[in-house]
Amino acid sequence: MIYVTHDQVEALTLGDRIVVMKGGRIQQVSDPVNLYENPSNQFVAGFIGSPPMNFLQGAISSQSGDYFFQDKNIRLRLLPQHYAKISSYRDRNVVFGIRPEDVYDKIFAQDARPEFTITATVDVVEPMGSEIYLYLNAGNNNFVARVSNQDTAHVNQDLQLVFDMSKAHFFDTETQEAIF
Repeated sequence: MIYVTHDQVEALTLGDRIVVMKGGRIQQVSDPVNLYENPSNQFVAGFIGSPPMNFLQGAISSQSGDYFFQDKNIRLRLLPQHYAKISSYRDRNVVFGIRPEDVYDKIFAQDARPEFTITATVDVVEPMGSEIYLYLNAGNNNFVARVSNQDTAHVNQDLQLVFDMSKAHFFDTETQEAIF
């Protein structure tokens, strides 16, 4: 059976195989979990998920054999298993994608290593019942973290945030295709 919808929740819950289209062109065909976890491009990454994936602008740098995503206020180390795919982007701009549920308040983080932690300012606190959406600013980048309703963050607070870099996505700034 073929079912057509613009509602991503409907598609994810009803579909065994989903075709994501934009402007009459197929962007990706896959099962719901793979679409969510392995988007083929920035459009699919931003379309699937609520709230949508965060997209941060920055560049790839390397130091002592390690690779980092960085901008003026952010420096996050990539995981070694991603080095081969990202090495050709050294000293080039990229888009870093991370889902809101993969950004944690350091107080509640399991693995709060400094190389995965940044400081951001809370702009908005949006209680949603069982969870809270924190709208944050780190220099040139704005992003959302979906945290526990036990979090006590407040507006204008500088907050230490930990990124789960095993869930990081990177996109080419020109083609918007996934690097990984």
